[in-house]
Amino acid sequence: MRTLLADTLTVAAVCPAAPPGVQVYADQIQSWVKWGVLAILGICFFASVGMLIWGRVTHHPRGARLGMDGILICLVGAILYVVGYVIVLSIVGTGC
Repeated sequence: MRTLLADTLTVAAVCPAAPPGVQVYADQIQSWVKWGVLAILGICFFASVGMLIWGRVTHHPRGARLGMDGILICLVGAILYVVGYVIVLSIVGTGC
């Protein structure tokens, strides 16, 4: 009689595989998404730093606040990017 642990280990040992001919497109889409997110995070960061500097120089409290909020959003976005990538990588696997 099989146990739940044996069934779980059997399922965990199976590696997902893309259908024939799809892996090239999946890799290409994943690389586009990664570079797109990195570009958006970079633009967001530099725009937020610029807004923060502008708000401080002109003594505009809302401008400085928006700049700081933008930097924090970039930081949270970067954390979600890394965590999301690790989650997807753990589901898909790197090789079996």
